[in-house]
Amino acid sequence: MRWRKKVDWGPRRLTRDEWAVLEALIEADDLDAVEYAIEELTGFMDEFREDVDGRPLVGVTDGQLAVLQERRTSHRGMPVVSLTFCAAGPPGEAEPHAFDRLSAAASSLVDHVQAEGVAVHGIRWVEHDPMPRPF
Repeated sequence: MRWRKKVDWGPRRLTRDEWAVLEALIEADDLDAVEYAIEELTGFMDEFREDVDGRPLVGVTDGQLAVLQERRTSHRGMPVVSLTFCAAGPPGEAEPHAFDRLSAAASSLVDHVQAEGVAVHGIRWVEHDPMPRPF
């Protein structure tokens, strides 16, 4: 269920004007409980809406980490909560760098849903290519 931390993935090194993107596809019987646990984790963050590559991007941020959330259907046809973490800071240029931030966010998510007793069947972690950083 935990993400195995990696430093820098994708077709090239992360740049200052990009976000590293890690998605958690969370499968559980009670997706409302999953969303409630996520709200407890991110409730202090500020909401944002930006356009990236002509598409609206809506989520919350603390300035160092952005979090996007939606309900989707998994590749197996199961309903899931998709939670996408986006972090800036190329390794060697920022401390903590983006991948340390993603690791901390991923660990906090797993620890919190377990502490809340949310019955999660599994979390599938997807490492996406970097995306343009809107702010």
